[in-house]
Amino acid sequence: MPTYQKPPTVNDDARAVDIYREAARIISEKGFDATSMGDIAETVDLTKGGLYYYIKGKKALLYAIMNFVLNLLEEDVIAIAREEEDPDQRLASLLSGYVRLVIDEPSAMNILVNEEEGLDVSYRPKVMERKKAFADFLRDSIVEVLAKQNRASELDPTVAAHSVLGMVHGVVLWYDTECDRGPDELIDQVTQLALRGLIVDPPATPDPKVTRSDVERSRPRGRRVA
Repeated sequence: MPTYQKPPTVNDDARAVDIYREAARIISEKGFDATSMGDIAETVDLTKGGLYYYIKGKKALLYAIMNFVLNLLEEDVIAIAREEEDPDQRLASLLSGYVRLVIDEPSAMNILVNEEEGLDVSYRPKVMERKKAFADFLRDSIVEVLAKQNRASELDPTVAAHSVLGMVHGVVLWYDTECDRGPDELIDQVTQLALRGLIVDPPATPDPKVTRSDVERSRPRGRRVA
């Protein structure tokens, strides 16, 4: 069996990224327990031995998929939002970037949100810590927005943050089957819907920012989850 390689970061190995996306699609469609390494190897045109070059087992693959999409979250969403000094603009950037990530990587995001129980106990705390860091950043951004508007007593920021996350995560379930809007229009509408519950006069949804190369963005995505 080939020697197992450490899972790459987002841009280290394009082939590994393709495997993560395809594996995420299959797991989202069939369920984690019903998906075998053989299923994934066949889909990505590898032998099982070849697949083990990239990943040492199904639980490790689940962690690698989550690690992949968390890297995108930190690089393409959080880092960009942190550049905004104004709390309203920061929250708008954070939400629009997160909606775009859900649309761009629906299967991987579905796994990040719903398959945590399948993780090996050694991986779970690492994933939970990174997910909590994002939720805390969103909550803290909402706190700043409410304080700026003297509305701190009106909304519980924890309730607001998790309510917004639930709304955005739901996009994966209905976007492909029930929405005839393009990605940019959908991002604008979902972002504005969330912001209008938090900001009296919300800023316009930020224009999409290029955060990965054109080559990377042109790579085929897995089919969206129906």
